[in-house]
Amino acid sequence: ERSDVQSRLGKCQLSAVSSLLDLMCDAVVELDQTLLMREHFVKFAGLLMHTSGRSLQGSELRTFVREGEDRQRFDEALHKSRAEHGALPGLLGVSLRDAIGNFVKVDLFHVPYTSINGRIHHLIGLREERDAVSPDACWSRA
Repeated sequence: ERSDVQSRLGKCQLSAVSSLLDLMCDAVVELDQTLLMREHFVKFAGLLMHTSGRSLQGSELRTFVREGEDRQRFDEALHKSRAEHGALPGLLGVSLRDAIGNFVKVDLFHVPYTSINGRIHHLIGLREERDAVSPDACWSRA
C-alpha cells in the first residue's frame, strides 16, 4: 500500500515538473538511464529542423551538443547527476547542431529523477536563447 502511494505521488510530481518545463521551454525530452531519448519528441525535432520523419527515439542528446567545451560541460552535468542520488535541477547554456549543420544556442533545464525501477532518468527542457546574457554568465558573476 505504502509503495503504491509513493509511486502515485512520484508520478504526480513528475507530471507537474514536465508540465512546467513544457510551459517554459520550446521542447522537452526525457532521457533514460543510459542517456538515450525515450521516444521521438516532435518539438525537439522541430527545434533542430529534423522533420524528415526519421524518429529520434534512442538517439543520444549529447550528439546534438556542440563538440568541445559545450559537450564537456553537458557530459559533466549529466554525469554529476547520475553519480549523486537526489541531485538538484540544473541550468546550462549550450549550442546544439541542427539538421543543416547550424548551431542553435539553447538553455537546458535539467531535472534528474528516480524512475520506478530505481534508475536515474532525466527531463530536459530546451529553450532557444533569446537574451544576450547566457545563464552561465549569470552564475559566474555570483
